[in-house]
Amino acid sequence: MEKSVDAAWKIPRANPESSAPDKNWALPAPWPDVIMSRMRADDWSTESENATASLATREAWYSDLALDASDSVSADGLAIDGHSLYVKATGGNSLQAIDLNCPGKVGSQTTTLSGPAGRIVDWTTALHHDNLVAAADSQGSVTVWQDRIQTVAFDAHASACVSVRFHPTVAGVLATSANSGPTSGEVRLWNVSADTQTPFWHTNVDNGIDSISIRGDGQLLAASTRAGTCAIFDPRLAGSIDSVVGVTAAFHAAGRPTRVLWTGEAPFLITTGQSKMRERSAALWDQRNLAKPLASLQLQPSTKTLIPFYDEDTRLAYFAEKGDVIIHWADGDPSSATPLAQLGSVVLPAPISGCALLPKPQLGVMRGEIARVHAVVESTGAGQGAAIVPIPHIAPRRTYLDFHSDLFPDTRAPLPAQSFECWLDQAPVCIPKMALDPAKSADSLAGLRRTYCSLLSRSVPADAAEPAADHGSRAEPEDAMLNPPAESENRLSKLASAPAGLEVKQHNMPSATATASVNKRTVEHHDPKVKPVVADQLARIPTKQGSGWKLPETDHARFKYLEGFAYRPTDHFTNLLNVNLRFSQQNDPVRVGPKHIAVSLKGAGGQVGVFCRDSPGRVPDNPATIAHGADVVDIELDPFDPGVVATAGVDGRLQMWRVPDIPLVGEVTFELEEYIHVTADRIHQVRFHPCARGVVAVLVSDIDAYSIYVYSGLMLHFIVGKTSDGIHSFEWSPSGDHIALTTKKSRLLRIYDARSQDLLVSGPAMDSIRPSRIAWLGNYRICLAGFSTGSRRQLALYSTDDLSRPLSTVTIDVGPGVLVPISDADCGIIYLDDRGSRLTHAFEVVGDQLIELPKFESPLPSLGMAALPKVYSDVAQCEVLRAYRLSSQSLESVGFRVPRKRPEFFQDAIFPDTVDTETPAVDTLAWLGGAAALPLLINLCPPDMKPLSEAPPVPVRQRTFAVETEQTANNTKDAISAMLSRVDEPDEEQAPSPDSESDWDD
Repeated sequence: MEKSVDAAWKIPRANPESSAPDKNWALPAPWPDVIMSRMRADDWSTESENATASLATREAWYSDLALDASDSVSADGLAIDGHSLYVKATGGNSLQAIDLNCPGKVGSQTTTLSGPAGRIVDWTTALHHDNLVAAADSQGSVTVWQDRIQTVAFDAHASACVSVRFHPTVAGVLATSANSGPTSGEVRLWNVSADTQTPFWHTNVDNGIDSISIRGDGQLLAASTRAGTCAIFDPRLAGSIDSVVGVTAAFHAAGRPTRVLWTGEAPFLITTGQSKMRERSAALWDQRNLAKPLASLQLQPSTKTLIPFYDEDTRLAYFAEKGDVIIHWADGDPSSATPLAQLGSVVLPAPISGCALLPKPQLGVMRGEIARVHAVVESTGAGQGAAIVPIPHIAPRRTYLDFHSDLFPDTRAPLPAQSFECWLDQAPVCIPKMALDPAKSADSLAGLRRTYCSLLSRSVPADAAEPAADHGSRAEPEDAMLNPPAESENRLSKLASAPAGLEVKQHNMPSATATASVNKRTVEHHDPKVKPVVADQLARIPTKQGSGWKLPETDHARFKYLEGFAYRPTDHFTNLLNVNLRFSQQNDPVRVGPKHIAVSLKGAGGQVGVFCRDSPGRVPDNPATIAHGADVVDIELDPFDPGVVATAGVDGRLQMWRVPDIPLVGEVTFELEEYIHVTADRIHQVRFHPCARGVVAVLVSDIDAYSIYVYSGLMLHFIVGKTSDGIHSFEWSPSGDHIALTTKKSRLLRIYDARSQDLLVSGPAMDSIRPSRIAWLGNYRICLAGFSTGSRRQLALYSTDDLSRPLSTVTIDVGPGVLVPISDADCGIIYLDDRGSRLTHAFEVVGDQLIELPKFESPLPSLGMAALPKVYSDVAQCEVLRAYRLSSQSLESVGFRVPRKRPEFFQDAIFPDTVDTETPAVDTLAWLGGAAALPLLINLCPPDMKPLSEAPPVPVRQRTFAVETEQTANNTKDAISAMLSRVDEPDEEQAPSPDSESDWDD
C-alpha cells in the first residue's frame, strides 16, 4: 500500500508570512450528515439557533466539593468519561473521582486518586476507554489511573509539565508538553504499554507552549505557543524537523495565554487567545491554509484563559472563561455562511473554574438533549463548597416519545481505532461509531467491541511480539480491552490480516448483533434472499462456468439494422418532479436494478428517489426518497443484493441503504445498513466489484492526489492508481482483476492490477482534458468516449495488451455533451448516451474496427441512461438491450432490437450464453487472496421457444432442370410475340382520317 504523510487530508506547506491563500485551497463541502437539526427544514436552517440551554435543577448538581483553586493555562479544570467526573482536590496533588450517576452532596463520597509528588497542572481522560485518566504535575511527572487504580507513573520532562493528552485512536499512547525555558518548549509522545519509558517521538517548539491537541483521527498534533501562533506536526514522520507540517499566522497577541483544539477528525482547528487590547478572541483555521483564519470571534476584555470545546456531531463550539460566569456557544461549522457566529449563552451563579462536555453516549437522547456542559463553579453560597453544574442543551421537538435519528447521528464509540504499529505505518484510520438509539446502542457497541478487538489484535504482525527498540512499543497493549475472546462471533475478523481500513459506521441493525448483520451481506455471498430475479418470460437453467469474458468473433456487421424503440407510455415513469439537473456528468443520475430504480433528485440533504421497477406510471408527488445528509455525487445498486442502494456524498460518506419490501409511496423509512466514512477530501465515484460480493471501489481525492480505495466490508485492502494528475473515471474489468482509469492532466489511459496495485499498461487517451468515460468489452477490449481538440467527440477502441494507440477511432460530431458508453459484450455493441441530446448512438465492434449503427432518437433530451442485465431483455422479440432513459420530468423505458427472418425461433446466433451478473462468481475471501473469477453463464432461451440452430430448414419447392428450361423458353417466346404484335399494329395517331381526305378533295 502506498503511504502518505496524511492519508486523511493532504496538507500543503502553508507560509504564515503570506496573506494570499493557497491556489489549491478550497473549503470542502459539509461532511457530517446531521448538523444539530438542519434536517427537515425547508430553508435548511439549523435548529441549533432554537436549541435552549439552561441550568439543571439543584438536585442534579454535584455539590459540597472541596477543590484546589490553583490555575494553569492548559487545564480545563474538569475531565469527564462515561462513568466519572475528575476534579483537582484540595492541596493540588490528587484528583477526586465522582460517580457520574450519583449527583447531590458528594463531598464525602468521592474517591481520591493520589500519587503525583508535585502539584497537578493538567489532567485528561481517554476517548477510547472509560475509567482511564492521566495527570501531569509541576515536577514533570505523569501518572495514569485505570479503574481508579494507579497503573503507570514516569518522569516525562525535567521541568514542570504544561499539558497531557491521550491519543484519540491508539491505546496506551500519551502526549505531554513542557517548557524548558521562557522561549522554548518540547512535546513528547510516549507508548506507556511498552517496557521502556522513553519517548518514541519528540520535537522542540519555539516561543514556548501553552497547550496541545491531537486531531480526532490521531494523525496530527497541534501546539499553541506564547507567540500567538499554532504549530502543527505529524509525529509519524521520522525526524522532528520533517514532522512540522504548518504554522498559523500570529492572530492572537503574543505573551497572552492561548489554547488550541481540533474539531474532531476534520482538518480544522480552533484557537483562543487575546488581542492586544486584551479582548478575548477565538479563530477557526483550515489546516490547509494557515495564512489567515476562516473566521474569528471577539468577546469582552479579560485576562483569563478562554477554554474551547467542540461537538463534532452537532458542530457547535463552546467557550468558557475561567473566572467568568458566562458560557457561550457558536456555530462551529466551517462551511456555514457565518462560522463562529454566536448562537447563545448561559449565565451561572458563580465564577467558573473548569468546564467539560459530557460524552455522547451518556446524553438523554430521548429528551432531545444534544449536548451537556458540566461547569465547575466556586462556592455557591455562604458556607457552601464548590459545585459541578450540569447545563443540558435541548433541541425543541413536538414530542419526545420516539428517538429522533436526525438529531443524533452515530457517534464515536469508546474503543481504540487502530494498533500502534498501524498508526506508525500511516495506515488509514478506522474510527468506530456506535448508535445512540437506546434500543440499539448496547448491541451496536457490543458488535463494535468484538470487531475492533479482533481486528486490532490480529493486525499486529507476528514478529512484533518483541519490543521495538526504536519506538519503545510491544505487540500487545496494556489495555485489557484489546484482548479479544478466543472465538469472535464476527465473521469479518477473517479479513483482519489486511491493513486497517476506512471508517465504517453501522446504523439501525435489525438483529441483536449489529456487526454480524452487516457481514451476512458482505461476506456470505450464497444467501438465498438475494437470488437473482429472472424476467418472467425466461427460464433459468442451471448455470455453467465459462472460460472467460470474450467478444464474439465475426468478420461482418450483424446488427446494421439495429432498431431503437420506446415502450408504451404505460411502461414509463412520468411526473418526476425535482430531478437533479446539475448532477455530475462524470456519473449517472439514474441506476436500474432488477427490483428498483434510483434517481437523483433536487432538495436539501442529497435526496435520491427510489421506485419499484414493476410499478410504472405516474409517480406520486411525494415519492419515497433517501436523504443522504449532503449532496449526492454518485449512486450505485448492489449487483448481488437488489435491495441495497449505495449513495456517495460530498461529505465523504458512502452509505448502504436497505429498501423495504413495501410500496414505495409517501413516507418510507430506509434502514441505513452501513456506511463508510472515507478519510479523504471527497468521493467522486463508486463501483461495486462485478464478481465478488461486498467489495467496492471508491474514487477519492485529497488536496493533491487522486486514488481508488478498494475495500471489503469494514476493511480497506488496496489503494490503486494514486496520482497527482487527477482521475476522470474508472471501471472494473468484467473479471474484477483489473481497474482501468483515465487521468486528467497527463491524459493517459491506465490499467492496474487491483490486488497488487501494480501499473500493468499505460497509453495516451483523448487529446482533451474534458471528461472521458470508460467501458470494458470483455477482458481484452476497452472503449473510451471523450473529446479531442476542438470539442470533437470521439469513440476509441483499445486492446488491453497495447494502449500505445487505439485500434480504431471514430469522430462522432462536435458538441459539449458527455458521451456515456454502455457496453454489450455478448453482441459486441457500444451504446453512447448523448447527455443533453435526444440521440443515442450505437457502434458494433467487428474485428478491430468500429462500425456505426442506426441512431435512436427520443422526443426529450437525455439526462442519463441505465441498462438492465441481458436476462431482462425480451429475447422473444429479438430485443438485445433494455434500458431506462431519464429526462427532466420522466423516465422512459426503451429497447433495442434486431429484425430477423424467423422470429418464432430463439435467435441463439445473437443471444449466446450470457454472464450471470447477479450471482457472485468468486468467494470474497478467495478473491482477496488472489483467486481468479470464472464467469457463470445463463442460457437465455425461453422454455417455450426452440433455438434457431435446431429449427428445421425452410421448405423449398423442388423443380427439375428440363421443366425449368422448357418453361423459361416458352416465357421467352411469349414475350417476343407480344412485342412483335405491338410493332405490326398501325399507329392510330398517325393514320389518315377519311373525313380529312374528303376535305382536301373539295
